[in-house]
Amino acid sequence: MDDFLICAVSAGAFDLGILVLIICAYCEKRSAVKRWGRISADMELVEPGVTYPLGCDEILIGRHASADIRLADISVSRYHAMLSVTNGVWVIRDIGSKSGVYVNGNLVKEKKLSENDTITLGNRRLIFRKIRRKERNQ
Repeated sequence: MDDFLICAVSAGAFDLGILVLIICAYCEKRSAVKRWGRISADMELVEPGVTYPLGCDEILIGRHASADIRLADISVSRYHAMLSVTNGVWVIRDIGSKSGVYVNGNLVKEKKLSENDTITLGNRRLIFRKIRRKERNQ
């Protein structure tokens, strides 16, 4: 009987430990999402029918399969542009594309982005905007 009691208490303590770990992981995930929201200013890139979340501090845009945002269009260079963020400020930089990077119709090598800027890479037009929570949850 004593062995059974020891096993039951051990199993209960183990289950309690696992539950605490799950709760801590959930809380950490929620706080990480909030921190990333502050760092990224909750921005995204969109084009008709497609939304590209900006989920890290450097994002490679291009035609190549290894690009973070892949634009399968021959007018887009394999490695076209790099998006980066620091403290909520997003910057786009041309990384040697053939057709250039245009922000609001102006050719740029590097440019700080503002909400609703139009980015043109080859024949593709992307809008830099705040995440629309309603669309995201559908």
